[in-house]
Amino acid sequence: MLANQIKRGSFFLIVTVLLCIVALFFNVSTGLAQSKYPDMIKLMTYDIGSTAYVMYGFVGEAMVKRFGTRLRAIPVGNDIGRMIPVRAGQAQFAGQGGDAYYAAEGLDRYADISWGPQPLRAVWHGQQPGTVGMVRRNSDIKTCADLKGKRVPFIPGSVFIKYVEAWLAFGNLTWDDAVKVEIPSFGAMHRAVIAGKTDFAIGAVTSPAAHELSSSPYGIRYIELPASNKEGWARVQKIQPYLFPYKATYGAAISEGKYVEVASNAYPSTICYDSLDEDTAYFMTKAINECYPAMAEASETMKRFWDLEKCLSINLVNRGGIFHRGSVRYFKEIGVWKPEWDQLQEKRLERQRRLKELWENTMEEAQEKKVKAKDYADFWLKKHDEVFKGLPD
Repeated sequence: MLANQIKRGSFFLIVTVLLCIVALFFNVSTGLAQSKYPDMIKLMTYDIGSTAYVMYGFVGEAMVKRFGTRLRAIPVGNDIGRMIPVRAGQAQFAGQGGDAYYAAEGLDRYADISWGPQPLRAVWHGQQPGTVGMVRRNSDIKTCADLKGKRVPFIPGSVFIKYVEAWLAFGNLTWDDAVKVEIPSFGAMHRAVIAGKTDFAIGAVTSPAAHELSSSPYGIRYIELPASNKEGWARVQKIQPYLFPYKATYGAAISEGKYVEVASNAYPSTICYDSLDEDTAYFMTKAINECYPAMAEASETMKRFWDLEKCLSINLVNRGGIFHRGSVRYFKEIGVWKPEWDQLQEKRLERQRRLKELWENTMEEAQEKKVKAKDYADFWLKKHDEVFKGLPD
């Protein structure tokens, strides 16, 4: 009797232990499954009021619902300001536009001795819905040539300096032909037009700023870049090689069946440094792709400009753009990566290696020749142009 009770007790003890082990294994497995996604991603983005800021808002909403990961999008009014926290490791990503090209090449603001060519990688590309000049509808500015003598914005540390320069160049003008008005940020640029402090602004046709100007008592007129003006476009692309002509059919004050001739490019490109761990880059690419249906349902802009096909195709024309190895792994896993893209990646990586080597050699030569810090940018740009005569692929 006692022996049977002991046997039964031993049996129940063994079952209990096994159940505990199974439960423990289940909890650990579940915990791992739940923790495989980051709790938070930090991303530096354009100023409040920009198209990029709005876009990343939709990304964040969809991401937290699907993966439980919170996207902290931090707005900064100028491009250098967005890059500093990413370079310092305080944020994983930045949402950038044309500034990514200058950073990768070490041009413009990145020719400074404290920067140089940056080893950037992309995890996703949206397409710019259309960058265009904007004025009040009652303005006498109708073409880029009409900007002569007008007040145009100058945002220190921002790629929009180049955009304004490009619109001036399309009209065969330079900064010397216009009145430069210093503006602190992207958002302030459009408010200055409404307030009558400047005559001209640059932005996306879908941006809140464009809608705000359109709905103001003054209305909006777009200052277009007609694709038929080949000479004008040649001048634009000399200043901003990453831009291409595009017909925008969707945006503020664009009627159905009509279009505005604008410039487009990869925007925003969600970029990071090559040192970012592969799993984080993989996750960000996966998250944006798998969140696309929810984002497309929430926003017509996201539906038109953030799909996977557009992301991949725009990288082909995005001069010098390199996908992070984690992103490439994801694209290969879902079967959308083409073998010939490996060759393009390697070609662009080789250019980046050569840029790094040239920068290091130029720094050494500058020290030997005692080039002053304030003169270093010109010294570097001359070397860059001598070695890299052509634009990146």
